[in-house]
Amino acid sequence: MEYWNEGDRAFAFWDEDEYFYPATIIKIDGDDIYIRFDSGEEEWTSADYLEEFKVEEDEEVECKSARDDLYYDVVVVGVDGERVEVEYDDETTEWTTLNRLRFYIDEE
Repeated sequence: MEYWNEGDRAFAFWDEDEYFYPATIIKIDGDDIYIRFDSGEEEWTSADYLEEFKVEEDEEVECKSARDDLYYDVVVVGVDGERVEVEYDDETTEWTTLNRLRFYIDEE
């Protein structure tokens, strides 16, 4: 996405662990974008550190499991708006939402 607006949802890069997490754009001031992660943390960033708030089938991400609130590697097997069906390594699946996903971009 090339153009962001206040109120948009995005996956935003978090320096602490270098993952992209769900966030909301709170304020835009020129090239600076103030975001609030779903976890409550807030910070200034730029469009270079934002990704569209969506995933696609067959995409590999991490999901915070409803079973134990820990992140696991999953593959997206279905998408219905912000609802996402994911498959775990043990081949079990669960429906979840985009706000329970995170991902890492390997820049090699």
